[in-house]
Amino acid sequence: MNAFIKKIQTALNDRGYGPLKIDGRDGPKTKKAITAFQKDTGLDPDGLVGPLTENRLFLEQLSVISLDGDGSTAHFARAEFACDCQGVDCDGYPGTMDWGLLLKLEALRNALNNPVVITSGLRCQTRNNEVGGIPGSKHLSGQAADLYAPGISIDRVASIAESLGLSTIIYTEQGFVHCEV
Repeated sequence: MNAFIKKIQTALNDRGYGPLKIDGRDGPKTKKAITAFQKDTGLDPDGLVGPLTENRLFLEQLSVISLDGDGSTAHFARAEFACDCQGVDCDGYPGTMDWGLLLKLEALRNALNNPVVITSGLRCQTRNNEVGGIPGSKHLSGQAADLYAPGISIDRVASIAESLGLSTIIYTEQGFVHCEV
């Protein structure tokens, strides 16, 4: 019996895709429930629980991920989100990063199974103006980050980010995706 399959069966039952016997066996009823869940949530209905299906299935559980008190996660350091004005106009942290954004970025990184590079996180007003950011940009309040994943197309990064509930803007020429909550 597989503990991971038991976890999946429990989650599927909790979401109304059962009743499934919690036996840890990846049988036809479990595959049928996984496929139905994938169809309902816009995923490729292959009946397999890969990283994207797992993230979608357990998205609500992201709120219980242990985040460090300094605003970092398992794969992102707080410093990656600091304003890049080099301290000229602020101390690097004119605000705090939104926990919901951090959790979804962590889920994105896990779904991609690849490092994600943050090119812009928090911005002070002066830096936002310098880079042509819009007035009221979500970067000012820690609700946005610009990013890319080395070796993965920005279209794919955006698609997975959107599946996790993030709004995106693709900057093809610059090679990054703007993600926001």
